[in-house]
Amino acid sequence: MSSALDVLDLVIVGAGPSGLATSLAAQQAGLRQVVLERGGVAENIRRFPANLVFYSTPDLLELGDVPLICSGAKPTRREAVAYYTRVVAARQLPVETYQTVTRIAGQAGDFTVSAVSHVGQPSQWRARAVVLAFGAYDVPNRLGVPGEELPHVSHFFDEPERYHGRRVLIVGGKGSAAEAALLVWRAGGQVTISYRRPAFSGLKYWIGPDLENRIREGSIQALLPSVVECIEPTNVLLRLGDDRPLRVPTDFVLALTGYEPLLELFDQLGVSYDPQSKRPVVDPVSHLSNVPGVYVAGCICAGNIGNEIFIENGRTHGAPIVEHYGQTR
Repeated sequence: MSSALDVLDLVIVGAGPSGLATSLAAQQAGLRQVVLERGGVAENIRRFPANLVFYSTPDLLELGDVPLICSGAKPTRREAVAYYTRVVAARQLPVETYQTVTRIAGQAGDFTVSAVSHVGQPSQWRARAVVLAFGAYDVPNRLGVPGEELPHVSHFFDEPERYHGRRVLIVGGKGSAAEAALLVWRAGGQVTISYRRPAFSGLKYWIGPDLENRIREGSIQALLPSVVECIEPTNVLLRLGDDRPLRVPTDFVLALTGYEPLLELFDQLGVSYDPQSKRPVVDPVSHLSNVPGVYVAGCICAGNIGNEIFIENGRTHGAPIVEHYGQTR
């Protein structure tokens, strides 16, 4: 770990694909750097469903010259996490895991980055520039209804097998909700979907027909449009599109209604962003924000718009960031 007295070229916040791509580019340019990650390597990917298979082929997820080897045509979540961890080890990238950045102060040429470890130990780093690459999978969009804090309610989906033989209400009608519905049903769960719109949206081309067929044959119940009014220990009170109330017997609730990035660091630094989309103001080429010395990389560049920046295009942000920093140092 670097001493607090050292002045690095870059502090990179986030050890996901875009943060690691930036670190690789910085390493090749001979820059002094550190990558700070609040959890393990690729922590945000760890929060994806355990059975997830990426839509992208391995070559579109690779970093540098390290090959991604997988058992099938496309990698799983587990294979992706193992791969990015292997990149860190193989290239000896200076990644400090379990370091949650709590504050960034200063200006271009001399930033102070404060962090705290998972056991509460504080640390500080100084750098001439910072790269914010912490992802946008932080804060779930809450339903804002009574009972949302009950222990059988979750805003994240992990393994479908844990719902075998149980009644599961899935709230949401986009990609993650639809895929979760199919996975839970195939694992032996009894699935009901509640979505506030009259039709599903943004589904992958092979998910839509599969879900529609399961609904048509009666395997999955879909209540569209409907909204959740109250969550109870064994029921969920819905309001249907025609304004009728309906109580649905439920053992578990998966509220998969999307996520927003945690933007405290943007606010501390004065990085401008749209209040609705949370999209930061960045130069489209250099990824420099409106604050000198502060760059933004990865899916956070799209704010809470989850279908715009993925691993395959977010991993390209590192090289232009390092190039621009090299021109201005």
